[in-house]
Parts: sequence; structure tokens; C-alpha cells
Amino acid sequence: MAMPAEPILASTLWTLHRVPLAPTVTSSQPKKLPTGHRSLDNTLGGGLDHGSISCLSAEADSGTSDIMQAVLISHLLSAPNATATVIDTTLAFDLRNLHGKLVRVLQVQGKDGAEAMGVLKRLTIMKVFDFIGLTESVTEFREALESEDAFAPRGEAPPRGTVADSEDEDDMLDEATPPSSFPLPKVPTLRVPSLLVIDSISQAAAPLLKSNHVQGQALLTSFMRSLAHLTRTYGLCTLLLNGVTSYSQSKEETPSIFSSCLLRPALGKTFSSLIDSHMLVHAIPKTAANARIVYGRQHEVKRGAEPELIEVIELLQDRYNGRVGQWTSFAKSGDGDMIEIP
Repeated sequence: MAMPAEPILASTLWTLHRVPLAPTVTSSQPKKLPTGHRSLDNTLGGGLDHGSISCLSAEADSGTSDIMQAVLISHLLSAPNATATVIDTTLAFDLRNLHGKLVRVLQVQGKDGAEAMGVLKRLTIMKVFDFIGLTESVTEFREALESEDAFAPRGEAPPRGTVADSEDEDDMLDEATPPSSFPLPKVPTLRVPSLLVIDSISQAAAPLLKSNHVQGQALLTSFMRSLAHLTRTYGLCTLLLNGVTSYSQSKEETPSIFSSCLLRPALGKTFSSLIDSHMLVHAIPKTAANARIVYGRQHEVKRGAEPELIEVIELLQDRYNGRVGQWTSFAKSGDGDMIEIP
């Protein structure tokens, strides 16, 4: 079952509203996480945001796994103590491929490729089979963060204000003080930059929605709110991979700026409203000649010609930065690496 966010006293919320907060991340933690793809970083204004949830929706055979691995490598090499956790619901995470790419990146940077094994020790991979396993993995990840004594200074508790029972609540109300006398909130600061990747959330949540849509939406909403609370509390960079469905039989307008795109993100509009930035990956013809092949104008091309496609990444939703509609493109080389399109 999805874990609800921990209760917070109204006094704590009022204090947080009235008192200017310090930054939630340390100066050593970057505000942006580069994706390893220059054009995509330019589109995103420098990379993925810390303290927010980013989602990448695409078909299974697209280049999202390459993007995910590029983000992992960029993060793990950003700091000597940077850690990453991958919750794998597809059971298809290619660790050997990640190691090979990491070796090549280290060699390009003039370092010894043998250091790759030491870097991978800071990567945790959790394999789960269903939505219950997904929620348990996130709970375990949260407990690991709490056990790292992430709140400074040492010995001070976070401003959770958890009430054990109604009797304690009555006592606290009796001893309430004016808002002006509340102590300053202890803002959490992570000492270690952390990245959380879920691949993929639709793999775990789709069966739940299919069996009981109303209950499934309630559980998914509760899970996403807990994940958002965790992400903002610890300044995490959270990346979700999501599936897509075809728009061909739908009367709704496509969310893409490309009229030829017939894909829409899986899990529906409710899920999309619970994330901060949402990207869609889909393929388009590279040239006009390829477009004639793809869209059925075969009489204008030679028989047997194969169309050349490129992958497009476009921003469907952006809660804070107003980047909706921006896009970039890439192709994949023979070894699966991303190649920018000039």
C-alpha cells in the first residue's frame, strides 16, 4: 500500500509560511543535474532540477534507457560522495552497459577506467515486481536518508511535529504560544547529493489502475504526494520513467506540439498533475523523403526504402520554469549512445 506523508502540525506550517527559509541544499550540491546531452541541457536550462520530480514518457524501444544512464553517470561523477538509487520495475536494468559507458567517460576525462567499479559502489539498484514493492522500496530509501543524519546540526530533529495521539494533541494546544514566539524551523540539508530513478512507474501502477481504477488512482495519488514530500524535504533529483499509449483512437487533442505524434503519457492526467516537469520522447522522420515513406506516399520514393527516424524530446509540462513547448532531438549510434542532431 502507498505510504501517506507524515502529519505536520499547523504551527509548523504557519512558521514555515512566515519565516524566510534558507536554501534546502548545501552549497556543494548543484542546483541543476546535467543530463550528459548538451542540447537537452540547453532545453532544460542546465539540466534536471534538484528538489523536483521530472518524468520522461516514451515507448519501450526509445532512447530513454540511454538518457537514464547518461543522467546516472553525470550524477555519480558530479561529486566524490554522490549517491544514486534505481528502483527497477522492468527487471531490465543493464548494469554491464552502464559500466562500459562509465569507463569510456572516465577515459575521456583522462582518468583510469578501473575507477568505474569504485564509482558504481555508490549506486543502489532495487528490483521490484509490483506497486507494493515500489512503495516499500521508496520507504526503505527514505529510511536510509533519515539514518544518514541528514539534518544539521547533529542531534536536532526535523520539524515534523508528529502527534502520537489525541491526548498529546490536547496538551500541545493548551500550551500553544503566539506565532511570533515560535522557534525558527530547522531546514534539512543533505550532506550527500542524491538521485532517485524509478524505471518505470507505469510498469508498477498500470496493473493497479486496470484492476480497480478508482482505488488505483487514490493509491497512486497518495504515493506521488509522499514522493514529492520526500523529494522536496531532502532536495533530491527524482526522475521517473513512464510508458505511453496511442492517441489514434482518442478524441482528445494530442499534448505534443507535433501534429504527427499519436502518443500520450500513460497513467492519465491525474498523474501528470502530480509531477513538476514532464517530457515526451517520440520519433519523427529526419527528412522530407523519410516523411513520404512514413506517411504513406510510397509512389514518390523507391520501393524498399527504409525511413530514417530521429528521437524528439519535448516538454509537455513545466510547473515552475515556463519551458513548455521547447524540444530537442537526438539519434542513437550502433552502441546505443545518444548523438546530437546538428
